[in-house]
Amino acid sequence: MCRVPFHARLFGPWLAIAAVLVLGQDAADKAKFGDPINVLGSMERTDQDFQDGLALDLFSPKNRTLVVQQNLTPLPGNFVTGTTGGPFMALQNYSYVISLNESANDLIAKIEIPYDPAALAAIGIQESNTYVGTLAGDKRSWIVNDATRNVHREENNTRIIKMTSLQGEYILLGRKTVDTANEFVQYGQGATRTVNVTAGNRQEAEFIDGLRLSVVPSTDMGINIDIVNGISPQAVPPGLVPVNSFAWVVNSSSPGAPMLADMKFPFNPSMLSAVRGFVQPAPVRVAKKALGTTAEVPFQLMAGEIIGILPDNSVTIPNVTQVDGQYVLLMVS
Repeated sequence: MCRVPFHARLFGPWLAIAAVLVLGQDAADKAKFGDPINVLGSMERTDQDFQDGLALDLFSPKNRTLVVQQNLTPLPGNFVTGTTGGPFMALQNYSYVISLNESANDLIAKIEIPYDPAALAAIGIQESNTYVGTLAGDKRSWIVNDATRNVHREENNTRIIKMTSLQGEYILLGRKTVDTANEFVQYGQGATRTVNVTAGNRQEAEFIDGLRLSVVPSTDMGINIDIVNGISPQAVPPGLVPVNSFAWVVNSSSPGAPMLADMKFPFNPSMLSAVRGFVQPAPVRVAKKALGTTAEVPFQLMAGEIIGILPDNSVTIPNVTQVDGQYVLLMVS
């Protein structure tokens, strides 16, 4: 089946990708939003196109009923988690809300949303920088999973594959960058090394060593991180030793603004062995002190961290309300 895009329309600052013609399928066979769709059981294929070009392809062990509705006021497309880089934007002025008559996590399914290459080119977005976002459970971001993303340029659509459930909300997103894979931030200062986040909902950024920020800011701000070598022995709490020889120094353009952030710090397991021959899981702790303090001012252990275990080799501090500061990883001596 070959789908050919026939037009796109402008709305505000965005381009909405409109419907597509479906060759070999009569227009009467295309579903409307709100129509009940009968899903075949016994792992027979259900391949359903909608009038705007949305397509669902699934296999189900049971007969079910599926409904797709439009949400005309979706979460803005610049709030994206799961992948890094940006800026992201919505390529539609609505999202798709899919519901089934019963909970179903036993499907083999994919969802695909069409795009118009000419419309993308007009706003400087490459076809390979299109994504289908899934609304997060907390409704504060669109989740993009690169492992299940597929851009099918022959048919001009972008997909989520390897799905076991279709229940949820989805939207077509674009990223206005030259790079087409995960983007990582360099440490240091300057415009190209600044993470810019927008107030209101969740956004993520990952640095070159794997340090990851997942931030819900109350105001627009920029965040930079530097690496500073050397940790004074007087700054380390008794009974602990540094995992690394350096500290991460985080500063933002709005240090007093409230926020909610998860901070994920990577560690090198070989460094744990070098310190005291530890075997995973290792009791790695994160400690922090304020910016501008002298080298001898002690670091304070942070509460609530999740102990990093293989294969992730990281430790996460959730619900941080102020990211500005100096951070080190410590372990029992």
